[in-house]
Amino acid sequence: MNEREIVRDLAKQYAEAAFSEGTKAMAENWGRLNALDAAARPPIIIDQLPWHEFAGYEDLKCVTADPFLRGIENYFRSELFRFRRFGADLVPAPCYPLGKVYDDTGYGVSTVNQDESDHVGAQTHLFEDQLPDEASLSKLKKRIITAHPEETARRKEAVEEVIGDILEVRPTGTVIWAAVWDRITFWKGAESCLYAVIDEPEFVHAMMKRFLEIEMDAVDQLEAQNLLAAGPGVRCHCVETYVDEDRFRAIDQSHIRAADCWIAGAAQIFSEISPAMHDEFEIEYMKPLYDRFGWVNYGCCEPLFQKIDIIRKMKTVRSISASPWTKVDRQAEAMGGDYVMLRKPNPAYLRSGYPDVDAVKKEIRGTLAACRRSGTPVAFVLKDLTTVGSRAEGLGEWVKLVQAEIENA
Repeated sequence: MNEREIVRDLAKQYAEAAFSEGTKAMAENWGRLNALDAAARPPIIIDQLPWHEFAGYEDLKCVTADPFLRGIENYFRSELFRFRRFGADLVPAPCYPLGKVYDDTGYGVSTVNQDESDHVGAQTHLFEDQLPDEASLSKLKKRIITAHPEETARRKEAVEEVIGDILEVRPTGTVIWAAVWDRITFWKGAESCLYAVIDEPEFVHAMMKRFLEIEMDAVDQLEAQNLLAAGPGVRCHCVETYVDEDRFRAIDQSHIRAADCWIAGAAQIFSEISPAMHDEFEIEYMKPLYDRFGWVNYGCCEPLFQKIDIIRKMKTVRSISASPWTKVDRQAEAMGGDYVMLRKPNPAYLRSGYPDVDAVKKEIRGTLAACRRSGTPVAFVLKDLTTVGSRAEGLGEWVKLVQAEIENA
């Protein structure tokens, strides 16, 4: 079998999975869940994996030498690996998603690490403050986004020549991760951010006003050049975006608007600040941006159980993160049936590669009970996996544990 035939064979395997009855049922269940049907079966997703730990698995090893074919091969091998080994409710896209080609000049500010000579090899970093005062905000520039449709078309044609008779090759835009405070943290440093909201509120207000202007303008450019992504097969911050609503089914792929899209965002650095300050320095500024979008997936690692009231100010929020550090009973009660809870199980329970069975069962049972009492739709999203002891099988075992708890609830 030559290299082209290897890639075509993988594409056929992928297409078989993507168009199976089981996949169709999973997509329909996600649609019900995202339409706030509390009776939908809680789906399970695993994402943000330590892929480097799986390098020894034969089904992940690419064998093509041609760089172009190798990129396609890697996509299919990675997706099939996840789907077959622990996919749970991962829905394979009904196409080969080809990223649209475009340039983005960025914000005019970059991350600068502090001297790290005393902790070489560390996985965490300290940052030099690039935005120390109001005068420094002049560094922030509007992003210039330039689409290159001719290059996108050329790449599409090249991929179609290999697999076009097996699977649709669909040019795909971007799903926005609108966590402005995540970017600011990399440009200022965590301590500087937290001191600023206490000691320099007027500076922070000026900074957030500038960021909102930049982000709103960027969305205008992405809309105008059809560079947003929406519809079947698009994921937003690890989660499937199927919605059982007419407006989702009516999306025009030739001109995708912000109103057709999901957007994700968070303010993780505000994990421990008060709801009032979170509202003042995040929600009030980001609300106009989020409200432009059809559906919002809000939150990440920060506990939000005390902040549901301020999140309610954003009119299109559909799902809210419930991190391992949340008080799940309080969050479920506050959310009720108005949002999907994206419960983030603790990845530490898999750090050895073998699930901590008792801890996993306790966590899942507690979440299911809290959501059942409050009528809250829920999905389980295991993510931020920095290690699983190089043992992918443990992820499949974790999925089976969660599935059993859901079935027995």
